[in-house]
Amino acid sequence: MTMSFRFRLQTLLRLQRSLEHQEENRLHACVARIAGLQTDLRAWEEARLQRRSKVWTDLQEGQPVAVLQCSSLWEARAHLHENELRHQLDLAEQARQEQLKLYRAARQKREILESLKERQETAYTSEFLRRVQQDLDEAHLMRSIYRKDH
Repeated sequence: MTMSFRFRLQTLLRLQRSLEHQEENRLHACVARIAGLQTDLRAWEEARLQRRSKVWTDLQEGQPVAVLQCSSLWEARAHLHENELRHQLDLAEQARQEQLKLYRAARQKREILESLKERQETAYTSEFLRRVQQDLDEAHLMRSIYRKDH
């Protein structure tokens, strides 16, 4: 009488868990990309500040104006690179938002399947317990009848 519960959609549930895990890993990769770009951007900003400070020090020490011109060219190039990093950061954030939507959708599908499994398992357990109780009641009734007859 003890048959264990079998969820007919167990294979689908395993697949959905796997898909959710893949989407979560992709989301982590997006977050890591953003963190890397933010680190790069901060490093470039810091380099620009240090370079600017050095130029002012050099000028105060009487370095030629050519140093200022070279520094100006470097500053312009660094500014362009920072803008490119900001653009990449914006794109990475958009990709993260899209990936977050995909992850949430996969998680929701998995949660729906797990909820369905839990409901079916609860219904199965209730039905099993009802049958056990019915069998016990019948056994008790038969014992009572047997005792009356003997």
